[in-house]
Amino acid sequence: MPDRSRRGFTLIELLVTMALVIIVIMITASAFESILKNTSRLTASEESNIEGVVGLEMFRHDLMQMGYGLPHAYQSIPPNYTEAAVAPASGLNDSGTLSRVPRAVVSLESVTGATDLTSEGAGSTYSILNGSDYIAIKGMTVGSSNASKKWTYVGYSAGAKKPNQWPNAADNLKSTDRVIVLDRSFTATGQVVNTMQYDIGTPSTYWPSNPTVNMNDVFNPGNSKQTYYLYGVDDGSLGMPFNRADYFVARPSNTAKISSACAPNTGILYKATVNHADGKLRYMPLLDCVADMQVVFGWDVAGSGTAIDESSAYSSDVSKIQVSSSVGTLPSVIQSFMLSPDDIRTKLKYVKIYIMAQEGRKDPNYVNTAAVDLGDPGNTSLTKSYSVAALTANSWLNYRWKVYRIVARPKNF
Repeated sequence: MPDRSRRGFTLIELLVTMALVIIVIMITASAFESILKNTSRLTASEESNIEGVVGLEMFRHDLMQMGYGLPHAYQSIPPNYTEAAVAPASGLNDSGTLSRVPRAVVSLESVTGATDLTSEGAGSTYSILNGSDYIAIKGMTVGSSNASKKWTYVGYSAGAKKPNQWPNAADNLKSTDRVIVLDRSFTATGQVVNTMQYDIGTPSTYWPSNPTVNMNDVFNPGNSKQTYYLYGVDDGSLGMPFNRADYFVARPSNTAKISSACAPNTGILYKATVNHADGKLRYMPLLDCVADMQVVFGWDVAGSGTAIDESSAYSSDVSKIQVSSSVGTLPSVIQSFMLSPDDIRTKLKYVKIYIMAQEGRKDPNYVNTAAVDLGDPGNTSLTKSYSVAALTANSWLNYRWKVYRIVARPKNF
């Protein structure tokens, strides 16, 4: 009688087993491939999110600092100074105005232009994306120098007067720092007026050559009720009595600076500081693969303390200024506010920034079926929308898009 316990597998059993193993392997491989694709997409998406958080936090910080340390008026003849030397940034200068008092924030609606970059030499251009907005922020702390992060004060004294020294030596102004001096005094009505002693041509007379030692009498309070404030501006030569940072979306002429993962027709969100020495811009990339940036201002036209009107960025053509108003405010009124340092200080209550940026890489298996809106839901007059047709025209249909929203309320006016 044969021993059945020693019998092997039949050919059919082997074939069936092998087939089952192959099927399991194929299913597992397919699932693994899907996991890899999803992981890659999620990783790219998270990289975009992290990049956005870091870059946009700098943007938000500067928006919160607009107006910090700016003069409201001058004690003597308005000083001559220079700002941005290249277009379109030069269109936001206050150095050519009659009062020469700087505005805390200025903007341009739907611009296209190019500028030179100082460190790369003439011919290196950055073309601003057609239809995107441009915003410039003026204040002491938006600069990149160590001096721009420092301040102190000097009080009245019958004897030698020396600026206050902070406990941490790193917080104190250096002998080579360039500063401005503000006298914060009160009028009969109680309104605070900032007046500044400053002149580009004679620094030894109008700002302390050494702000760490006894002050020149020009900078000393005349009585016990006065306190003068010193704000660091730069640690080199001064071209203007404040710092300025411009934000915009542009494409560099050097295409090697643009990520190969970016969708066609997108650019880079830049922060560009204005050099004191020559008025040119120094670029700092913040966020890659940006399709658009829109700026919205909130105004308290009635002086009630609450913003009830919103407007687009400034335009010299009043017909291009869009206004969302519950009281029928005319675009020409908003335009006049945007030109006035005093109105910006008293009537501007917030600034909203909308940035449309690519999330992850191109995904051929994904098709965008909905419009991308830059603006608040329901506010159609100030919302810029990219329809599916517009996404298709820009070759953006197979990309995921994220709209970043920054809201900043001025605290330094």
